[in-house]
Amino acid sequence: MVTVTRTPSSRRRHWGLAGLEVLVALSAVYGGVGLVAANAIGMPDDWLVGTPFGSWALPGAMLLIVVAAPMAAAATLELRRSVWAAVGSVAAGAAQVGWIAAELLIMQRYNVLQPVMMLLGLLVVLLALVVRRHEPLWPTPR
Repeated sequence: MVTVTRTPSSRRRHWGLAGLEVLVALSAVYGGVGLVAANAIGMPDDWLVGTPFGSWALPGAMLLIVVAAPMAAAATLELRRSVWAAVGSVAAGAAQVGWIAAELLIMQRYNVLQPVMMLLGLLVVLLALVVRRHEPLWPTPR
């Protein structure tokens, strides 16, 4: 078993990572619910032309499942100092990056938030690796 001594700066990094994950999760909840609720956030319907979607409801539900839920789970794992926190954070950050990449490929539309959200996903992955660098990424059985 690995014993890790936490310093004040390492605690701040853990809180910073969890805070970033909560921010991304809340953003995804806002967007997902806004899309599911009859496109209350006002995305242009012409952006759906050429996609497999007839309305914004399914993309909104998928945003909640693919981005919001993993980010919220990763933040919870991080706040609980779970041995699975690093895995959860890397997976959630990768899901965020994948979501934006898929959005760009499927929609073929550009929005200024896309590079911002992609960078936040990459930042989650990077911070998870830095915060947990002295711990195994994948927990080993006891």
